[in-house]
Amino acid sequence: MLEYQKQDCDLTLQEGLECYYKSFPESTEVFMDNQESGTMMRDHDCTHVIFGLDISLEQEAILDTWVLWGSKWKLKYLLGYNKLPEIKQLTKDLFKELGILGFLKLYWRVSSIKRKVMFKAFKMKKKWPFKVPEDYLSMKISDLRKEHGIQVLLGEEMKYVPIERVN
Repeated sequence: MLEYQKQDCDLTLQEGLECYYKSFPESTEVFMDNQESGTMMRDHDCTHVIFGLDISLEQEAILDTWVLWGSKWKLKYLLGYNKLPEIKQLTKDLFKELGILGFLKLYWRVSSIKRKVMFKAFKMKKKWPFKVPEDYLSMKISDLRKEHGIQVLLGEEMKYVPIERVN
């Protein structure tokens, strides 16, 4: 378990992001923001940290539910993220590797966890801002979770069979 995945993590959000980036396998590229993306990549990565999820496909699928039900977002901003060249290419590569059936299997395998996330999201005090305010980066993750009422998934709630990948 990574430090930022612990409910009462004392790291700042910025330190949590650094921990998240260090967890990437050497074969996985870290997408960083540029002039075109603004802070979209960082904002997305902050959702991984605040909701305590890693970079696996399963946990990326679980994150979709956290973002949809537990975050405050503007559709234009979210669609902008999916239009970034790096994200478009990643999506294309994943569809080529897994196909539609592979994605359906992936979502089926985590569907019970996604339901748990919905219930946790409904219990939150306030939604997480997908576009992260700069001052949040210097705040403790545990304080941000308390402020928003975020309860990360416990180990026993994260039972799923990982999808087999070619790479």
